Amino acid sequence: MMLAHPFALSPFRLFAFSLFLLFAIHCDAFAIADSVLIDMEFDDDLTYYIRLENGDLLTGPIHEVEQDNEGAYVRVGAVIGRAKVYAKEIAWISSVDDAYRHRHRGFLLPTAQPIRNDHYISLVEGLMPYLGIGLFDVVSISGGRTIIPGINWSEQVSNLNVKVTVHESENGLVAEGRQYYALGINGAWINDVNFLGHVFGVATFTGKRTQVSTMLFAKIAGKDQYTITAGDFFSPVTMQFENGTIGIALGLDTRFPDMRELHFIAELWNSDITRPSNTALYTGLRFSNTSVAMDFGFTLTPGPALVPTFAFAWTPF
Repeated sequence: MMLAHPFALSPFRLFAFSLFLLFAIHCDAFAIADSVLIDMEFDDDLTYYIRLENGDLLTGPIHEVEQDNEGAYVRVGAVIGRAKVYAKEIAWISSVDDAYRHRHRGFLLPTAQPIRNDHYISLVEGLMPYLGIGLFDVVSISGGRTIIPGINWSEQVSNLNVKVTVHESENGLVAEGRQYYALGINGAWINDVNFLGHVFGVATFTGKRTQVSTMLFAKIAGKDQYTITAGDFFSPVTMQFENGTIGIALGLDTRFPDMRELHFIAELWNSDITRPSNTALYTGLRFSNTSVAMDFGFTLTPGPALVPTFAFAWTPF
């Protein structure tokens, strides 16, 4: 008899994913206040990205900020001509460079870019609520825990990640490109009794539409051998993972030409560089705007097995 896999597609996962999506859409950011718009400073040399309450998008330079009987407004040098846009119509406004608010992470791979003010809530695989916050424009903290039905709370999977971006500058290789470097620590629990501690370093290089990240990580804490349980989904499994093991990860995020909201995402993970078979490959698409990101793809795991992989993230502020 074949046992159900806890990460197989299920009505519960699809329901949780749909509920999270509907909640985020319903509770999307409110229009900005007149006083907030008046106090904002705009650079004449920058192009700005404006998402309206009705879902429309405008991009262009900001020529003026004024106020009349209807409230505060900006004049945008859009392709259609100078557009007068009131604060009450604006859901989000910032420079085009800051419009991709999910650049601090791939699907699982943390890039070297900080979260800054792009705090987010996400749901991974319909089973793992996740939270990410930024502090002081350099510190990024994220973590989550699974809620797999049919498994005891003590048998769930948890993760905590702390990253510090230590350097940012122009990369000097491509126009409009920058380079970022970060150091971090990661704690994971596969069941509450199975702790794995890692340190990592990650570098990210960006261009106009593409960013590439490379990570080196090492296991520094925990046992060398683990016994993993998952209720009745499968019999206890023994996993060997010694301290001192070094792994690598590569990440690619590229936006499709002339499709501002659609990205191709790929990640390659190897948990032990001495064992090439311990490698997983994720490829998928990310649909994103300044409020939400939806990732859909497949992960090829050792075995081999092809696992449907999806996540949803919401940046409410």
